[in-house]
Amino acid sequence: MLLFSISFTSWQTYAVPIIGAFIGWLTNYIAIKMLFHPRKPMKLLFVTFHGIFAKNKARIANKLGTVVQRDLINFSDIKDRFKDPDALSNFKEEIAIRIDDAIRDRLAKTPVLNTIVPESFIQGIHKTIVKEIETNLPQVIDSSITKIEQKLDIQELVRNKVANFSDEKLENLLLDITAREFKFIELIGGILGFLIGIIQLIIQSI
Repeated sequence: MLLFSISFTSWQTYAVPIIGAFIGWLTNYIAIKMLFHPRKPMKLLFVTFHGIFAKNKARIANKLGTVVQRDLINFSDIKDRFKDPDALSNFKEEIAIRIDDAIRDRLAKTPVLNTIVPESFIQGIHKTIVKEIETNLPQVIDSSITKIEQKLDIQELVRNKVANFSDEKLENLLLDITAREFKFIELIGGILGFLIGIIQLIIQSI
C-alpha cells in the first residue's frame, strides 16, 4: 500500500529533481574550477579568492620533490638495475666493441702498424679488455652512481621545476592526469542533486 502519491502532471514535479541535478553539478563544477582559479588573488569585500593550487604552488612543489626523492627515485634500485647480469653483459659488449673499433680505426690510419700487427694480437687485446670490464664494471657503476647521488639533489630539482611552472602549465598538467576523475565528480554531483530532489518530492508528498 502506498503511503504517498506524487502527481507527475505538474511541471514543478519535474523541475525539482532537474534543478537539484543542475545545482549539484554546478556546485561540483565550481569547486573544481576553484582548485585552479582565480590564478591571482582576487578580493571581494572582506574575502580573498585564490585558486588552491595557484596559492599553494610552492608548498606543492616542495612536497612533490620530497615524495619523488623519498619514494620514487631510489639510487640503490638504480644501482641494482645497472648491475643486473643482462645489463652488465650489454654494457660489456658495447664498450668492448667500441674499443675494438677504435683500435682497428687507429691501425687503419697507420699503414705500417696495420701491416705488422697481427689479428691474433688484436683479438688478445679484445679478450683482455672484456675481462677487465667484467671485473671492474660493477664497481665503476656503483662508484659512478654514488657520485651522481651525492651531487644530484632530486628534491631540489623537482621542487624548482614545479615551482617555475606557470599556473596555466600546472593546471594543464594536473588536468591531463585527473580530467576523467573531475568529470566523474561533476557527474556524481548531478546525480546526487537529482536524488535529493526526488527525496524532497517524496517528503512533501507524505
